[in-house]
Amino acid sequence: MDGLAPPLDADLVDGRTLPMTIEAEIAAGLHSVEIEHELHKFAEKVRDYARDLAPVFGETGRDDRRTAPPEGAPGDFRESIKVRTTGKPGHLRVGSNSPIALWQEVGTRHFPEDAIFAKTAKYFGGTGPIIDEGVQHAQGRLRGELERLEKLAAAGAGAHHIAAQRRAVEQARTARSAAFKAARGRGRRGRR
Repeated sequence: MDGLAPPLDADLVDGRTLPMTIEAEIAAGLHSVEIEHELHKFAEKVRDYARDLAPVFGETGRDDRRTAPPEGAPGDFRESIKVRTTGKPGHLRVGSNSPIALWQEVGTRHFPEDAIFAKTAKYFGGTGPIIDEGVQHAQGRLRGELERLEKLAAAGAGAHHIAAQRRAVEQARTARSAAFKAARGRGRRGRR
């Protein structure tokens, strides 16, 4: 056995061959080409799922108020969903740099939330999109107010209760708009 290289799953210490620890084997495996390839294939699967959920202007049945999308051309948002590297081995991110990505995710006054990345993350066992904390909180509050309005209407509540809840929904929408503006302002300052 002299002159032969030690097995790949071992370390040579003081002339003796010692087995690699599990942690060392995992760390070595994270940088393997095969794992990176499989990770990229999985990320493409996630991207394709998100693209399938992404609406295209003119195909949703809810675009009757406009003649063109608010930003870009029809399908631009769907095509903007890409797999990106983070710079760290073993880490990829699926997302969009589209200016309307956040609106698509959490909705606006003119169309409901599509929650494309949240639905995609849930489908694949993830935790959801990375959204500014203030926007996420405001969106959660708006969802809650809308649910309360739906329950009141379904239960046949009095007109004054429904009117009061509609005001609460409008206040939540206003708060969400303010959170959007604040998040955009922070993003612009950070890019300069």
